[in-house]
Amino acid sequence: MTNLEMQKKLNAVIEEMKAAWHIPSIMMSVTCKGETFYCGGGMADVAAQTSANEHTLYAIASASKAFIATAVCMLVDEGKLTLDQPVRQLLPDFEMYDPYMTEHLTMRDAMSHRSGLPRHDLTWYLQPHLNIRQLVHNLRYMPPAYEPRTRMHYQNHMFTLATVLVEELSGMPWNEFVESRILKPLGMNRTYCLPVQFRGIADNVAQPYAYMGGEIRQMPYADISGVGCAGCITSTVHDLAIWARLQAGEGELDGVRYFSKERAADLHSPQMIIKPGEMSDMAFAEVGHTAYGLGWFIESYRGHTLVHHGGTIDGFKSIVGYLPEEDVSFAVLTNLERNQSPMALTYALCDLALGLEPIDWTAKMGAELKRLAELSAGKAKNMLADIDPSAAFSKSFEAYVGTYSHGAYGNITITAGEKDLMVTLGRFTLPLTPAGNEAFVIDTGLLGVLPGCFISDPDGKVIGVEAGLEPDLNAYIPFKKAE
Repeated sequence: MTNLEMQKKLNAVIEEMKAAWHIPSIMMSVTCKGETFYCGGGMADVAAQTSANEHTLYAIASASKAFIATAVCMLVDEGKLTLDQPVRQLLPDFEMYDPYMTEHLTMRDAMSHRSGLPRHDLTWYLQPHLNIRQLVHNLRYMPPAYEPRTRMHYQNHMFTLATVLVEELSGMPWNEFVESRILKPLGMNRTYCLPVQFRGIADNVAQPYAYMGGEIRQMPYADISGVGCAGCITSTVHDLAIWARLQAGEGELDGVRYFSKERAADLHSPQMIIKPGEMSDMAFAEVGHTAYGLGWFIESYRGHTLVHHGGTIDGFKSIVGYLPEEDVSFAVLTNLERNQSPMALTYALCDLALGLEPIDWTAKMGAELKRLAELSAGKAKNMLADIDPSAAFSKSFEAYVGTYSHGAYGNITITAGEKDLMVTLGRFTLPLTPAGNEAFVIDTGLLGVLPGCFISDPDGKVIGVEAGLEPDLNAYIPFKKAE
């Protein structure tokens, strides 16, 4: 198949996916046999009726992780650290909840998601004012869910740790290191590490959207600078085509070597096997042998090795990757909340590039998304159905009012409305629905249904609240009430 034929077929698939999933824009770059071409289109900005192209800026979210993993590997090449050296030797103030991991966590552990920590994502999502060093400091307050090194569990904070480590070992802000050592030398001139570098300044910027209530709605832009290179890079498919070629070239591009083949092997080889259910409830017979390298997923697609990493943040979804057995690399950027077109397009591209019998990935992915949505809605419905509508809190509202604090999750505030107790979690203010015996649930919508309960001392005074903010823990997160 020629590249022109492939481009035509991919454009047709993109149009199908845009229509099926109400996606304002999808842009894709493909490099095959040394030639790069672009696919897709749509509205980068619906209100302004601005069309997307290969130079449109999108948040790439967790596809950023490969950049900081590569930066760490560059420092390994320079002899500044080894991947199996305890982080505490490099950052003496580093501390985790688990004393063993405080002393033994390595960057190979951190960047392959085997630290034992669950996601704890609300610690940063609800506190966008925190910076990378504050977030890493707060690791000491985040309990693990698993024994270290026993299973893969996706974890953003470990790549924030990598971000801090790059600053410490390079002696410069992480964004300056990535810009000077990766972006500028590669000519990735429309890739930005921090939102402040382009928001309100650059043109041709995609806006974030969600499909709700049968219509496309613009979402607030999520500035996640506090997680560092765990997720805050913004780029274009033009620039990411260059980045994907570098990774496919094992650290070499156009005759210039940026990092060693040994480090490329670390980045792109399985460091931690991903067993079914450890990463996602989504499952396809065509995909197997899934693993994580350092900032990259590695899996078998219909018997062929596929290396990739996606990203999800409010109103954006992305993926970057390559087929190491073929001369094929790619990137997909979209501006719709939690849509799965990037992964579906990746598999559609694989079918075309590998000469396999094509699968209708619009229909197949759509069916799987419907199944998972029904499963999720069922869980939320069951939780709410178990609540006794006549249940009430045992004390007057004033007994519960106050600020409650946790070392990593920050503050939650309880206030009294006319008919309900209200809780403020970050930018969300929502009613507490009593569930009996001082228990409650919070129906957040976007974040799901969260359970919790108030804690009283022997005299009946409310002294704390516990909330199920991390689903992989077999315990609630405890908050202490301020005196």
